[in-house]
Amino acid sequence: MHSETHANAVAGQLSSDVSTWQTLRFTLSPSTRLSFSAQADTFVQEEGITQSRALAGIGGSLDTIINGVVGQQEFSTNLRSSDGMRNRFLHGQFETGTAGGTGQLHASTSSSLYHYPSTVPVPEPETYGMLMAGLLVVGSIARRKARHKASKD
Repeated sequence: MHSETHANAVAGQLSSDVSTWQTLRFTLSPSTRLSFSAQADTFVQEEGITQSRALAGIGGSLDTIINGVVGQQEFSTNLRSSDGMRNRFLHGQFETGTAGGTGQLHASTSSSLYHYPSTVPVPEPETYGMLMAGLLVVGSIARRKARHKASKD
């Protein structure tokens, strides 16, 4: 199984989710042990993307009946990654004991990425005050120079 999501950072908002899954149903005889395993690899590179993640997992359930009593076993194991490359051996198992059973195995992969553009900062009121003070100083200096020049002529 394989899931893959690619995108370059864009000026606007971006959201993308991709997933794959598969389910296998099975029947087990009494005194049976069934093992499941999978090698999971994830690679996430967040250049220009606000948030991204990758997930790989396997899980399953087994129902048994012994003398009219229903039993259930479950397992689930995952590999999650939000940055860089990771890998992990995923595994689980069932044992039927003296009864037979029916069950299912499911495997899934998914990848997601999100990009929310950053907001433009708004200047504080003090910034506008300093700008106005600076313009007044520059204006008054220019006015004095103009008066001084006019008085010399």
